[in-house]
Amino acid sequence: MAFWALGGTVGYYSNRGLRPVETTLLERYRAALGGRVLELGCGAGRVTSHLCKGSDAVFALDIARQMVVECQRVCPEARVFEGDLRDLSRFGSGSLDAVFGTFNVLDMLGDGERGRVLDQIRRILRPDGLLIFSSHNRGYAARLGTPFRLLVGDPRQPLRSLARLPMRLGNRRRMRWLERSETDYAILNDAAHDFAVVHYYISRDSQERQLGGHGFELVQCLDLEGRVVPCGAMAADCPELSYVARRVGPATLDVVVH
Repeated sequence: MAFWALGGTVGYYSNRGLRPVETTLLERYRAALGGRVLELGCGAGRVTSHLCKGSDAVFALDIARQMVVECQRVCPEARVFEGDLRDLSRFGSGSLDAVFGTFNVLDMLGDGERGRVLDQIRRILRPDGLLIFSSHNRGYAARLGTPFRLLVGDPRQPLRSLARLPMRLGNRRRMRWLERSETDYAILNDAAHDFAVVHYYISRDSQERQLGGHGFELVQCLDLEGRVVPCGAMAADCPELSYVARRVGPATLDVVVH
């Protein structure tokens, strides 16, 4: 999480454009997103601005102060907090209708942390509330980390990529020891931000099982074009998948967000 706390990627995330799957999710689940919504890892407000158009109340959280300042500037109607998504104690039990986390925000966490955050999200959602998020697809992982990708970088900017090659190689050597492959997930150092981070990768079916273990029922899984990914599919051509999950189980007491 230290990389993201630095806030050095504000410019990278400062746009208002939506990807096809995000447009689909915002339209298809408009009713659930019309209530009290929390966005995790709001960044510079790219999705926040769209949530604000149809929600009664939008709360947004990011670990980087620079991101929080920019998000609040472009989305003055939202309540934007600086904080770590691993601590959602500021939100009361059953106080939210939906939690939205795009751009694989949960993938910054290890497996144990991910599970604890899912438990916290379940606590703050009302009964039948929705968790909508994306995650790196393990079915795509075979395409990552080739020497060619290290050398080429961004083919649209060959000179810039060549200049950044020493940093990319250094980051790769520095982060590679953190990689691991488990039965239900993998931690991988991919090309994002010049190999400076590791991400959590999980398959569609493993994600469904994980959600079930933390009190959620999978409603739908979509690829980046907004197409349904059915049970058993690997979606090997899609680097990330989006999930819609419903909170199930006993009701919790409603408490106002403070």
